[in-house]
Amino acid sequence: MATVATMAVNVIAQTGGFDKGLDKASAKTKGFGSSIGGAMGAMVNPAVLAAAAVAAVGMALMKVNAAMERLDEVAKKSKSLGISGQTLMEFQHAAELAGVSAGGMSKGLQKMQKGIGEAMGGTGLAKDALEMMGIELESFGKLDAEEQFLQLADKIASIQNPAERAAMATAMFGRAGADMLPMLLQGREGIEGQMDALKGLQGELSDADFQAIEDANDAWTRVGKAFDGIWNQLAVLLAPAFEWLADTIVLVIKWVRNMVDWFKNLNGVWKGLIAVASPLVGAIMWVAGAFSDEEEVIEKLGDAKGKIDAQTLAGLEAEQKALEEAAKAREALEQKGVKLTDSLRNPMEMYNDTISELNMMLDAGVISWDTYGRAVEKAQDDIKKSEEFAAKEIKVAERAAVGVGLRGRGAFSMQQKQVRALEKLREEERLQLKQLQQQTNLLQQLNNNVQTGTVVTI
Repeated sequence: MATVATMAVNVIAQTGGFDKGLDKASAKTKGFGSSIGGAMGAMVNPAVLAAAAVAAVGMALMKVNAAMERLDEVAKKSKSLGISGQTLMEFQHAAELAGVSAGGMSKGLQKMQKGIGEAMGGTGLAKDALEMMGIELESFGKLDAEEQFLQLADKIASIQNPAERAAMATAMFGRAGADMLPMLLQGREGIEGQMDALKGLQGELSDADFQAIEDANDAWTRVGKAFDGIWNQLAVLLAPAFEWLADTIVLVIKWVRNMVDWFKNLNGVWKGLIAVASPLVGAIMWVAGAFSDEEEVIEKLGDAKGKIDAQTLAGLEAEQKALEEAAKAREALEQKGVKLTDSLRNPMEMYNDTISELNMMLDAGVISWDTYGRAVEKAQDDIKKSEEFAAKEIKVAERAAVGVGLRGRGAFSMQQKQVRALEKLREEERLQLKQLQQQTNLLQQLNNNVQTGTVVTI
């Protein structure tokens, strides 16, 4: 007994550390379980669940909308091809497995039906292709499009020559025929097997199902049109307000532009005065008066402001003086240009200008007819004097021509040309003077008639 008791004591003593380790492990396991429970509690937060539900519903609606659009397109296309929507989807599935797009399959079927219709009328490439494949056209034309396609697939798959196969496929299905060859080579059995596989994957939709899809899409189209109508009415309702807003913006832009132009036209002194009236200096003065009891600070700020104003005004006055001097120099230069232009005018140009000025003054009523007539006579005397001067110049040229004649006929010929030019100029001036005298006589006659009250028809 003592031995057994001693052994029991030894065992308990030696396993005490192991028991403590088990206790610690148990405590850690419980802590880990608590942390996992807290995380799961956070994950099942109602807000998180609600957000996940909304996202799932949104995703589901997007998928449903995409499916409705796809089925609506299949329904409309199948009606144009004369087959059911389910058959068209099955054909498209088999085509996609062979590497042909759904659109390419639809175009191939359209080309097939067009070719068969032309063949029944005795024309087209399809007629020759059907005869070469041994297809009796009259009975073949009475079949539906699905059966026609499957029979053509069997006929083309049985052709051994690859070039002939490609030619037959192209003749019956157009440019898509070459791409459809991998599908057609499966024949009726392979294609129908893939059609049945799609039914096993997606189920089968009836014509009524496709019609329901079309009706739903049409209903949503009407909803969209109704909303468009609301926006149209709102646009009409708000049009006057938008017009007023646009007109107001235009007026504001014009006002701003006019203010900019006005400021550009200000001279340097006014710009300086506006610049001197800076709000910054006023703000400094206000802060000094509000937060300082020291009159000295305020006085110093005032002095500083005065110095700044004086310096600014002095600089602006110097700039203004420079601008005025430049303007005076410009004016003097322009006057010299006018004098130079006047000095280069010939007697007839000066006479025409004088008559134009006299006509304007007479029309304005600032001179009398008597003054007008005397002024015209004086202008005519002036141009006659200029003619006498021209005549003298011609005589001088003639004498020079006679003197030069002794030196050679070539020089004399040149002088003759100059004399003829001067005579021609003199003749033109004489004709112009004659016309001006006639105008003066006519005006004088009109003046006399006005004074005597006599009516004369010209």
